[in-house]
Amino acid sequence: MRFLDLRFEVRHSARVTDLNDQAISPAGWRTGEPPGKMFLSCTILVTLMAFYLTSVPDPYSEALVFGFLAWCVILPTFVVKLVLAKPGGGSSAVPSLLVLVVFAVCLLGMASDLPYKARFALSESSLEAYARDIVANGAKNDCEMVGLYYVCGVHVGGAQPVAGGAQIMVTDPPIAQSRGFLWLPGGVQPPDDSGCETFRHLSGPWWSCKTWDGW
Repeated sequence: MRFLDLRFEVRHSARVTDLNDQAISPAGWRTGEPPGKMFLSCTILVTLMAFYLTSVPDPYSEALVFGFLAWCVILPTFVVKLVLAKPGGGSSAVPSLLVLVVFAVCLLGMASDLPYKARFALSESSLEAYARDIVANGAKNDCEMVGLYYVCGVHVGGAQPVAGGAQIMVTDPPIAQSRGFLWLPGGVQPPDDSGCETFRHLSGPWWSCKTWDGW
């Protein structure tokens, strides 16, 4: 009888120990997958799209809406996946710092207008040659890449001469044409026939041109 009592006590003690171990295990509820390569790829894609929408003289209104909605999904998801991730990560896990670095690059790039500055700097010589050709030969009637900007002269006001220079409107699919440049050498001020609702001086002979875009 005493032998049976000892066996019961040993089994009971073992079960209690197992239950206690499970109860105090700090990682027992962390069974999810950490942010992986696919998550990082999506974050980079969102950043590139944000840069695309802000690479014109006046950022598209869609940039703010897109950025707000995208990051409102990405950041909470990142935090939840990080908190629920099982210890040791998974085979596709990436350093959490990388996602935060991409987010910081996105914010700093947009705050410093870096996408526009880089795109314009790489396109300025082509834009100037294009503007001079417009002044010399009249409005364009086709679509083409001018530097890193896609310009369609087939649209009204897309690529045409104006008083004192030329107007070049950017056509960035799938956004409606509403942002562009005025090339006005010799210190000429933007004329009334440009069709621009707002404009501001950028540098040298270049002015920004923003038409009504419905926002």
